[in-house]
Amino acid sequence: MGVGKGLTIPSREGFGKIFSAPDCRVRSGSLELFGKKNNLSGPRVGIAIKKKDYKLATNRNFIKRKIRGSFLLSCEALPPMDFVVLVKGGVTSDCKKLKRDLLSLWTKTKKSSEKNSNHNH
Repeated sequence: MGVGKGLTIPSREGFGKIFSAPDCRVRSGSLELFGKKNNLSGPRVGIAIKKKDYKLATNRNFIKRKIRGSFLLSCEALPPMDFVVLVKGGVTSDCKKLKRDLLSLWTKTKKSSEKNSNHNH
């Protein structure tokens, strides 16, 4: 089960616009989420993880898989935005903590977007 092409941010677009002017920014543990509204019908996700923080590709890929899986489970409740999850050093192989942090990110993002949409009406 992979994340479909429509649910990921293409590398040619890059993350620059999202990092430079995010519409929402949420942090949980060693994860930070940046979001920017898109004109598409649903949310998309990108993952930024430094090789310096996680030298082994297997560790980086493990974290990316967990983030994508969590995104897939939560994407129906999320607003149409482009999200970039920035992984800082310190994420361990403790799956339960990573899952809690990811769930917290998506929940905070949903609440934040609901609050913003209520202010705009």
